[in-house]
Amino acid sequence: MVRAVLTDIQFWIPALVLAGGILLLAILN
Repeated sequence: MVRAVLTDIQFWIPALVLAGGILLLAILN
């Protein structure tokens, strides 16, 4: 269970950063 959550976090953090970066670019442009 804990390992699955850690794997989930390792996937979600880059995904969220990527989404946040795209949103920032969309807002700034």
